[in-house]
Amino acid sequence: MQRASVSAIVITFNPDLATFATILATIRPQVDRVVIVDNGSKLATTDALLVLAARHRCTLKALGENFGIASAQNHGIDAVGQCVDAGAANSHYVLFLDHDSIPADDMVQRLLGADARARARGERVGAVGPVTVDKRTGTSARFMKAGRLWLNREACASDSGEMSVDFLISSGTLVRFDVLRDVGGMNDGLFIDHVDTEWCLRALARGYRLYAACDARLLHSLGDEVVEVWSGRRREVFVHSPVRDYYAFRNSILLLRQVRMSFAWRTFLSVRLLMFLAFFGFWVPPRGRRLRLMMKGLFDGLTGRTGKL
Repeated sequence: MQRASVSAIVITFNPDLATFATILATIRPQVDRVVIVDNGSKLATTDALLVLAARHRCTLKALGENFGIASAQNHGIDAVGQCVDAGAANSHYVLFLDHDSIPADDMVQRLLGADARARARGERVGAVGPVTVDKRTGTSARFMKAGRLWLNREACASDSGEMSVDFLISSGTLVRFDVLRDVGGMNDGLFIDHVDTEWCLRALARGYRLYAACDARLLHSLGDEVVEVWSGRRREVFVHSPVRDYYAFRNSILLLRQVRMSFAWRTFLSVRLLMFLAFFGFWVPPRGRRLRLMMKGLFDGLTGRTGKL
């Protein structure tokens, strides 16, 4: 086994430049290369990204328009693949990051440690991911673990070691390159929303296991805002734009129709759609627009439509 090397793929779309500069300054010393894939940012933003990329010795691949996060990640995978020899695929890793996710100074080292420990036990590791901490609330995310009938959310039992999970968000996820070649890249047709879900389900179906590295940290923000609701206990709900409601509905239906998954995943995604409709469609403005886009997403999911809305 050769020394592990890591390439970071960072997807941008009109990022906050100050935050993005912090991300590059933090991640660049932790990895061997950084590939920035810009998904059609404004021209002035793209020019600024060129300056930041040069300053931090990164490669910038500007796509010119928004092809969706799945396509952007696949462009990044292709760019990294050109630098990875066939014999080095089992020692080279890809780290996925969003343009607003700030890794801890030792995040990559801790992810590699979790991966190595699981492999030493003989596990077939698909990917490892950090504990995400919401920048707005300071809340540490819990992880999905499938039971017989439902997906439960569980926190790491301690601040060390790794925990087997059934889902990892893409930002912060570390995947060995031979796994990517076996499982495949991201599903371009989903565009955005459930891209990471679909990949995780595909990896699980091929016999891989996913792990949370309990001592690795990533500052991250899901949604445009977070609201607190009470449903037996205090919950934080992440609110996206109405257009994202379309993709959430359509892609959930596509996954249920087309992707191999456990009964727990099926019940979770189905019930989540109903809860999603009730909460966002009737309580979160603009309600009429959200409902229309949800219904369009439902129809397009049933008819198999993919790609950009």
